[in-house]
Amino acid sequence: MHVRGLRFSFLTIWLIGFSAALSWAATPQFAVTAANVTMPSTGLGSSSYTVTAIPNTGTLGVVCQYSGPATEAKIPTCTYGPIVATPVTAGQTVTGTVYFYPYGSAIPLARNRTASGTAGVALAGAVLLGLAIRRRARGWLALMVLAVGSLAGGLAISACTGAMDSMTPGTYQYTITAGNSPEVTSNPTLAASTNITVTVP
Repeated sequence: MHVRGLRFSFLTIWLIGFSAALSWAATPQFAVTAANVTMPSTGLGSSSYTVTAIPNTGTLGVVCQYSGPATEAKIPTCTYGPIVATPVTAGQTVTGTVYFYPYGSAIPLARNRTASGTAGVALAGAVLLGLAIRRRARGWLALMVLAVGSLAGGLAISACTGAMDSMTPGTYQYTITAGNSPEVTSNPTLAASTNITVTVP
């Protein structure tokens, strides 16, 4: 009788533990997933990410950094600017994009403004300035301003587009981390991360 009672107790404990494990496995876990990147021949690379099962109502910050072995290679840059704190609610799913800039290229303050676009604006401004001066004062001064402005803009454009050529071909590992902070504190209470590869052809 005593042995039968022990068996029943063991079976009961096992069933409770198994049910708890199934319940825990069925609960969505705080996680971030992201796509691998192949840098284009010119311009920016990008990785779309998804953060699921956000645990706390508060803010979410997503950061990216190189996480491979120490290297002297000229690799893309994904760390830039302050961390943006996005308001979120518990259980929410958030999607976004991490941008990768060619090594040595200027990183703009706004994500939607590329370095080559800034150089193009500078070149156009120099040309228009030169034309305005030429109308008012004919002569060599106007032509000099126009020539210097065009040269500076052209060099800026070539420096930005040439940054891709200066990168070291290869495949590199980066880590994308999502940190969730509740409303009552600025320190993240939970973090989730994933590794992706960035290929420079």
